[in-house]
Amino acid sequence: MKIRKYVARSMPEALQQVRDDLGEHAVILNTRQLRRNSRFNPQDEARVEITAAHDGSAPAVVATAADLPDPGPGPQTRPAPWAVRRYGAPGPAAVPQSSATAVPPRAQPPPAISPTAVSATAVSTVPAVPVERRPVASAPVSAVPGIELQQLARNLRQVQEALARLERRTAGGVTLPEALARLTDRLRGLGLAVDLVDSVTQQLLVELNGEVLADREAVAERAAALLAGQLPACRDIRLGSRRRVVGFVGAAGAGKTTAAVKIAAGFSRKRGGRVLLVTADDRGVGALDQARAYGQIIGVPLETAYDEEEMTAVLARHPQVRLVLVDLAGCGPRDQRERDRQRRLLAAAGADEVQVVLDGTGSLEHMLDQLEAAEAFPERRLLFTKMDETLRPGPAVSAAVRSQVATSYLVVGSAVPGEIEAGNLAGLVARAIGVQPADRKGR
Repeated sequence: MKIRKYVARSMPEALQQVRDDLGEHAVILNTRQLRRNSRFNPQDEARVEITAAHDGSAPAVVATAADLPDPGPGPQTRPAPWAVRRYGAPGPAAVPQSSATAVPPRAQPPPAISPTAVSATAVSTVPAVPVERRPVASAPVSAVPGIELQQLARNLRQVQEALARLERRTAGGVTLPEALARLTDRLRGLGLAVDLVDSVTQQLLVELNGEVLADREAVAERAAALLAGQLPACRDIRLGSRRRVVGFVGAAGAGKTTAAVKIAAGFSRKRGGRVLLVTADDRGVGALDQARAYGQIIGVPLETAYDEEEMTAVLARHPQVRLVLVDLAGCGPRDQRERDRQRRLLAAAGADEVQVVLDGTGSLEHMLDQLEAAEAFPERRLLFTKMDETLRPGPAVSAAVRSQVATSYLVVGSAVPGEIEAGNLAGLVARAIGVQPADRKGR
């Protein structure tokens, strides 16, 4: 069996290559669009690739009018190779196939006969009938019809959805009561980690029984309490007798600057201007201008410090400040060089704690990666931004449960000042599942 790949500018062109090379009995194994500027497609233009196969036992050559020689008016003295290839050993009554006749089936291949065994008389009896060239089809020659593939895909999706529904309504082989099954679906819909949902479900099955499991409100309240029990206590920024330095780290675009400005505005109103903003972001385009604009809006002084010496000098110029908020550049989980630089800057500033700023609309995996990368920083806190933009607080709750790092604040809007609240994730989950949250202000 021959297996070959063909690359062309369009699908019809690639299919024509398959026809010309492998014939009508070629089987299309795979088709794909090649990315531009890849090692398979160095040219900066669209390309398609077809993988086709052909069994050598089937005839792969189809004669056309261009392939047939002109026999002339008289008898031929030499056998024509195309006649042997197309018709085998022609007899006195041999008649060539027309363009509408299909290629002989694979199960009945023509006998292999040497050209020298064909008599000149037999060959001369074959009239020269022109064969029309067939139009090239735009679909694969022997591929499975697209309609059947679509129906098969729909059937598979339906089976997968049915199995998922059945799995959600069972726990350890036990069918869940209706109220508990609905709650489980709701928790997963909020984006909670699967293992966290399963843990809560199993605890509810152990603790509740009979009529209580049929009460949706009771089941929801107990689930909210179980989730709250797994969350670490909320810890916002607290000032003491000495100056406190707080750093803000996180990925680019997570909202570090906005969160720092919101906190600075709140403390400035309470402390009468004894707050300082320091920006160490030398990466973001327009980051300094944005920080200056925010500082003017809330009436808080702004300084820049891009290395350890500048950080030490800035703090020395403001001995009266009680709270220093250091806004660092955006840093991904893999950027070890920038993270080391930030660690040195915070060490020079004598940072007491670090707010790990996480985008509340992001995935749980990305949040956990950022938390793991920030393990080198002192006294971490979780600060979730854009919580007003998501309907699924599950990833934020799951990240707090998995890491057991205290949450400080939730940013619930873009306005400055304001629209920031204490990091009460338990209340957030309770409201999301339809339960009146308890007043839980752990410190």
